[in-house]
Amino acid sequence: MMDEKGQIAVDFLLGISLFLIALTFTVQFIPGMFMSGSAGESSLDYTAYRTATILAEDTGWWVNNTGSGSGTDWEAHTSDIKRIGLAVDDEPRSKLTNSPNILSKTKIEQFMLIDEDGIIEKLGLYNNVDGTLFAYGYNISIVSIENNGIPFVINGNATVRGSTAPDDQEIAKITRVVLVETGHAAVLNANELTDTINIKGPYEENVTIQIRNLNGTNPSFLNATLENVTLTQHSDFTITRKTGWTSSEVNGSIHINDIICLDFDHGLFNSSNTYRLDLSFSNVTLDPGPPFVSYNKRSTPLYEPAYMIVEVW
Repeated sequence: MMDEKGQIAVDFLLGISLFLIALTFTVQFIPGMFMSGSAGESSLDYTAYRTATILAEDTGWWVNNTGSGSGTDWEAHTSDIKRIGLAVDDEPRSKLTNSPNILSKTKIEQFMLIDEDGIIEKLGLYNNVDGTLFAYGYNISIVSIENNGIPFVINGNATVRGSTAPDDQEIAKITRVVLVETGHAAVLNANELTDTINIKGPYEENVTIQIRNLNGTNPSFLNATLENVTLTQHSDFTITRKTGWTSSEVNGSIHINDIICLDFDHGLFNSSNTYRLDLSFSNVTLDPGPPFVSYNKRSTPLYEPAYMIVEVW
């Protein structure tokens, strides 16, 4: 006689039990990996990482009240900012950039002028605990790799926002390696450099000239003259050699593999004139010209390596 009672094999029961336990664990555990963090110290790492990523990889965005105008050039529309980003613009009407981790000088300048409430709101530096908003403490700095972690000074402001991180609180810290647009420079090879460079003023930022691939044996820098007046090193200009990400002051002799950087105070070029700048080297062959090199035509954005450091507490 056939037995019609239902039977469940022990191995099947054991298998389905293990499956349900694993499924329950997965449902409860996996979503937590993608949550923005709960109130308290567990959200600090996420907030620091998010802030650093937005600043380094996002151009920012603005939209006016009517919605008829928008773009990534938020630095020119500060009353309509929707989000803050420092990456350079490839196309102001696009929300994307092909140059992440390359920071715009004009965006940094405006970032330094935004009020504290605007920084906290637009970067999301706050938490919501039971309907109450609490602002995080924060410090955002952009420091030079070449100059031992000293903050850049752009348009007269050190590139530091926020407060000094406390010693008695939990702090989340993110460091990003970026390139910072610090101004403009004419980058010249020694074989195309004439002993005279014409510079059309006025200039609101320093005039920077980089010279590569020096020729000759045991070359050295002698002096610089502007309109036949000898300039004074340190007060009128500085001259440094760059090797990789480090730089050091030049006093006389130069190695032929050095990149020489001459930085002239912008106050020397404060009128609408064409200035004649003469550079003098020893054991370096320069084209006597004319035609002479035009600084204005050869000037391009100058980028320097930096650390962008975001601390949140």
